[in-house]
Amino acid sequence: MEKLKKLARDLRKEEPRYGGVRLGGFEGAARALDKCRATLLGCQGDYVYGCPLDQMFFREAGINKDEFRDLVATGASDGEVEQWLRERAAHPA
Repeated sequence: MEKLKKLARDLRKEEPRYGGVRLGGFEGAARALDKCRATLLGCQGDYVYGCPLDQMFFREAGINKDEFRDLVATGASDGEVEQWLRERAAHPA
């Protein structure tokens, strides 16, 4: 949990990354990651993890929000999430 706290953005005070920021080759992945971390810690503010925009990323990647959340809950860094996406997800369009 400590590792997760160090990586998370407090979305009550700042916005998640822009949806066009790519992570692992996928648009929306970095934003979903920011929202997921914040949701796990209860500091998501008005942002909703798993919203329709996140669902677009999950569909393109061929993953579901629960398996992504489970990875994020381990305290995975951006680099570790990117590596996981490159190994596990469908290739980005």
